[in-house]
Amino acid sequence: MIKLKDILKEAKQVGIIYHYTTFESGLKVLKSNQLKSDHTAESTNAKPVFGISFTRDKRFNTANRAVDFTNSSFGKTPQLRFTIDGNRLSNKFKVQPYSQGGRFDKGKKDFESEERVTSNKLFTITLSNYLISIDLLFEYKKPEDGDWNAEFDYEEYAPLRAEIIQFAKDKNLPINLIVNKNGDPWPDKVKDSLIQKILNWFKRK
Repeated sequence: MIKLKDILKEAKQVGIIYHYTTFESGLKVLKSNQLKSDHTAESTNAKPVFGISFTRDKRFNTANRAVDFTNSSFGKTPQLRFTIDGNRLSNKFKVQPYSQGGRFDKGKKDFESEERVTSNKLFTITLSNYLISIDLLFEYKKPEDGDWNAEFDYEEYAPLRAEIIQFAKDKNLPINLIVNKNGDPWPDKVKDSLIQKILNWFKRK
């Protein structure tokens, strides 16, 4: 007979965790509503290991981290994160801490507070079942000073960002348009200045 204490023990109290990715990959995840597993670093033909990585670090994107190593060994800059209910996720999946060791060990500068869901077979996680919010990490504005790199980024990523916002709006998904340096959704932390409060008061008149 399964006891309640055994169920509570199995469902680890994970708390809030984050899955970081790019605009392009994030949009694919949103449209499919699936986080898809991939080979992990320790996977071999004899002993395949597939996984989906998360982190407890809400400031992961501020430490020169990289994600999405599909087309480049250098990876790409995180542009978006999915904030996930780790407690709910742990009710169905086994969520475990993971470290690559070395400079990624706890206490080291590059410690990533990583949590993983792994399996010896490919698997998916239905995003909407565990999603707390979509958080956009970058805002691309049209440059005015002839900065070609900024111009490229604007033309490449601004349309993707806009499409993600529109998709979230159409599907009634919670989305934060920017986060601050502490990793918190910016609108939740901003307090209007006295001048802004006065302007807002006149707008309501």
